Amino acid sequence: MGTRSGSRTVSLAVVVLVCGLLGALAACASNTAAPPIPPPLRLPQVTFDAAPDTLCQAATQIRLTPELLDVWPITMQAQWTLSREGESAVLSQGEWQPGMGELFVAFPKGESLPPGRYTLALRADGIVLGAHTFTIAEDAAAVTSLGLALTPSGPILTRLPGNTQHFYLRYTYQGACPGAPYWIAVRYGEALVCSHNATLLQAEGAESVPCYHKDSAPLAEGDYHVELTLMGRTQHTFAFEVGDAPALTPTATPTAAPTVTATPLPTATPAPALVCAPPFAAAGLTPDGEPFLPQNRFEWYSQVIYVGTKCEGLLPGAAWESAWYRNGANVRTASGVWNETDGAGVIWDSITGIPGAPFLLPGEYTVTLTLDDTAPLTATFRLIAYVRPEPESTTEP
Repeated sequence: MGTRSGSRTVSLAVVVLVCGLLGALAACASNTAAPPIPPPLRLPQVTFDAAPDTLCQAATQIRLTPELLDVWPITMQAQWTLSREGESAVLSQGEWQPGMGELFVAFPKGESLPPGRYTLALRADGIVLGAHTFTIAEDAAAVTSLGLALTPSGPILTRLPGNTQHFYLRYTYQGACPGAPYWIAVRYGEALVCSHNATLLQAEGAESVPCYHKDSAPLAEGDYHVELTLMGRTQHTFAFEVGDAPALTPTATPTAAPTVTATPLPTATPAPALVCAPPFAAAGLTPDGEPFLPQNRFEWYSQVIYVGTKCEGLLPGAAWESAWYRNGANVRTASGVWNETDGAGVIWDSITGIPGAPFLLPGEYTVTLTLDDTAPLTATFRLIAYVRPEPESTTEP
């Protein structure tokens, strides 16, 4: 009896102890918080507000600047794809991160795409972060007129007088895609007199392009040919002559019977003819209006350049205009009136840098001054570009 009672007591004690331990473990488990579940990664949104909506058919690439609306996870990398709207086939693809800045997308094989609508999508983990749809426009650009003039806004001519040194080609266009490339060439026989290539800045408008020999020598008399190519197609051609028009042979007129004429009344003395010297380009003007350091080459650090002409026979109220071109593009136009009582003086205009960029841009400059009832005066000069000096090589002793 005693042995059985002791065994039962021990078993009960063991059961109580085990239950106590299990209860303590359960209590500890209930008091210990479960580890937090990390929130799902929030993908940022991206916009392309500054991206172009239309590209010319000649375009072979598109540049975009993605704008982030949220924080970009440091480990995330996105993939971009280019496809035609409504089609699943991917034309081009690549990777992008904010540290890359601009998103540059070259079209397949570096060639232009057929006209239509295209979508550029930016994805991460299969989710679209942002997309931009743009149009490749049909090539509808057309040059509507092309003419010849002695000044940017002067009358259209069919021939140029002898000893002409400078002239302008003026053209109008419409239906152009901004950025459409064009090229103008003027030839004398097989020799290239001048050429100009650039891109159109708007859908329609009018432009003038200067033309002259690089040494400003007078154009040789003879036949010239002009060709304008737009978007790779020849749009306009025409021919013109340089040289004074042949004098007409006067026709014989019957001799009139003598008539008695009245004694003419005295007339006012005519005003002296307006005569202007060849134009100058200079780094400055003296207090008397004379050019200071006239030249045709200016250093890269030039901040102002003057162009003018010394005239005699100026009348109060005489109007003048100026047109400045750099590498064939108009960079300044101005106008004024001669208000001095003295009939002799200097008509001048100047070009300066801008705040924050005081140095004038390098290039070939053409400036035309036009005065009342006189032939236009044109000056050309070159502003040389800055060339960083090469570091001097050092040799060991």
